[in-house]
Formats: sequence, structure tokens, C-alpha cells
Amino acid sequence: MWSNARERGATLVEFAFVAPLLLMLVIGIVDFGWFISQQQDVRYGAREAARLATVNTASTADMTSTVCDAMDIAGGVTIVWDEGAGTIGSTGSVEVTVEAGSLTGFSSLPFVGALYPDTLTSRVEFRLEQPASSWSSGTASC
Repeated sequence: MWSNARERGATLVEFAFVAPLLLMLVIGIVDFGWFISQQQDVRYGAREAARLATVNTASTADMTSTVCDAMDIAGGVTIVWDEGAGTIGSTGSVEVTVEAGSLTGFSSLPFVGALYPDTLTSRVEFRLEQPASSWSSGTASC
């Protein structure tokens, strides 16, 4: 009878040592998945901005609001538009930058924070199919 009680006590002590490590691993996986999701949103926003700019669909303000609505990010988004030469066939670019946010706060720990980025950025270059008459180079945010 004593051996079973001792074994149960040893199992409890082993679990007490392992549980915090397992919990940190799970929280780290969730936080890393959140960063990947945010990066995908930033890439989608940059592609959407390039698609709108390449066909000269709207003004810079309208394109900015469309891009910001397309992304699932609350705020802190900066969009840098560059029309290049602004003529058909010339190359333009758009860069979308967002401050990276943590879902669990795990990335703010000193030993983990070095592994996570402070900002997420995606830059897309595109060929203008229409002259950039409705929009122009500049910076916008939402």
C-alpha cells in the first residue's frame, strides 16, 4: 500500500515539473500561429493594394480604405504607395507595414521577444495596366 501512495506522489511531483514547460510550449505555438495569421493578412493587403493600383480603380484614399477593410487587422497599418513613372507598363510598388501584436503576451518575455518581429511588412511590385491618374505616390494609414 505504501508503494502506490509513493508512486502517486512521485507522479504528481513529475507533473509539477513538466506542466509549466508544456504550458509554455502550447502558449508559444498559439502565439506563433497568431503571428503567421497576421503576416498572411499583411500579404493579402499588399496584394489587394497592388491589384487596385495596377488598374487605376480609385483614389488613394478609396484604395486605402478598401485595403484596410480587406485585412483582419484592427489598426496601426501603414501603406506606402509608389506609382513609379505612372505610365502604362511602368513598375509601381506598394508596401504594407503593421506593428506585430501578440495574442497571449508570450512574445513580450525577454528570452522569447528576440524571436518575434516588431513589425510585419509585405512589399509588392506591379506593372501598371492603366496610367496612375486617380492615385499618386504617398503614405496612408488606417
